[in-house]
Amino acid sequence: MMSLQACQVVLLLVCVTATVHGAIHEIKQNGNRYKIEKVTDSSLKQALASLRQSAWNVKELDLSGNPLSQISAADLAPFTKLELLNLSSNVLYETLDLESLSTLRTLDLNNNYVQELLVGPSIETLHAANNNISRVSCSRGQGKKNIYLANNKITMLRDLDEGCRSRVQYLDLKLNEIDTVNFAELAASSDTLEHLNLQYNFIYDVKGQVVFAKLKTLDLSSNKLAFMGPEFQSAAGVTWISLRNNKLVLIEKALRFSQNLEHFDLRGNGFHCGTLRDFFSKNQRVQTVAKQTVKKLTGQNEEECTVPTLGHYGAYCCEDLPAPFADRLIALKRKEHALLSGQGSETERLECERENQARQREIDALKEQYRTVIDQVTLRKQAKITLEQKKKALDEQVSNGRRAHAELDGTLQQAVGQIEL
Repeated sequence: MMSLQACQVVLLLVCVTATVHGAIHEIKQNGNRYKIEKVTDSSLKQALASLRQSAWNVKELDLSGNPLSQISAADLAPFTKLELLNLSSNVLYETLDLESLSTLRTLDLNNNYVQELLVGPSIETLHAANNNISRVSCSRGQGKKNIYLANNKITMLRDLDEGCRSRVQYLDLKLNEIDTVNFAELAASSDTLEHLNLQYNFIYDVKGQVVFAKLKTLDLSSNKLAFMGPEFQSAAGVTWISLRNNKLVLIEKALRFSQNLEHFDLRGNGFHCGTLRDFFSKNQRVQTVAKQTVKKLTGQNEEECTVPTLGHYGAYCCEDLPAPFADRLIALKRKEHALLSGQGSETERLECERENQARQREIDALKEQYRTVIDQVTLRKQAKITLEQKKKALDEQVSNGRRAHAELDGTLQQAVGQIEL
């Protein structure tokens, strides 16, 4: 979904300028929608104060594209009817607490540096792509929620508290750092969840079975899954599902999908041919949809295999393995160890590099999607924060290296003492 910025009407009826400590901020009004431009941390309170007499009329407030590094719910408390707040493309960082804004329904926080976010009970739509968010807290409310958190630092579904996982309709966690998924942690959204996007994480395991009665799309492409197990019965009613570019070897043959299925994409895996035969023999409709999906996406009847020796079953590449899951798991572990130790083959190194490049392209595309015109002051602040974060990450690596070295040295000293050398 597009950023709120792209949807705004530019019919500006009122323009107010004010000089504060040498800086000029501009206030533009269209009915009950207000936009404040050229505002800084030092002039924010004055800019908001200039709207105090009209506070009752403010339903939408746009502060996007400014160099703001901080804002609080207290700053916005006078706007008791505020429903939409646009803070995108600022330089907000660390914790943003807007929990007390009880009327706020829509928040756009795209393109900031926020690490933790708290929102109130009326929130319905949260746009917070391209941040550093590792935790989100939502006050309990009765409405359905649409949450967009692509390209953040979420490591598990529980990084969203119970309020955020309740009555969710659209959940986008693409390009995060999740390694396991438990569908049971979304049980409070079993009758509302329609779209779940977990693309480009590091998911190797899916647990829990919940019947998502209204789920239409499930995207788990570009992860690390080796088994499409019985847990995927949670998505039995979907019309669109993708597990493209995982490490899939086996599919639970008892899985069944709805007759309404329209898109079934499992390209880019390494299936055991037997598992495809068993699964499709019980799911003729799914096999037909799979062929149609490959034809639509590639123009071919079968996917192109990256390894020439692979065969096909239906539309997908596969090979016959005597002990498929064990064989592939061992191969993956060997590859992981080789890459971590710097001893991987050229083929393995190139594969890893391709995966990293594909992920980075997705990140770049997402940033471009939400890009907005901002001034040089904001650009400089963004660059400064980015450099500070890189420095912090490098400092942590150095510290961890020194700690590991000290532990190893201590272990060696202890061993020397034990053998009395």
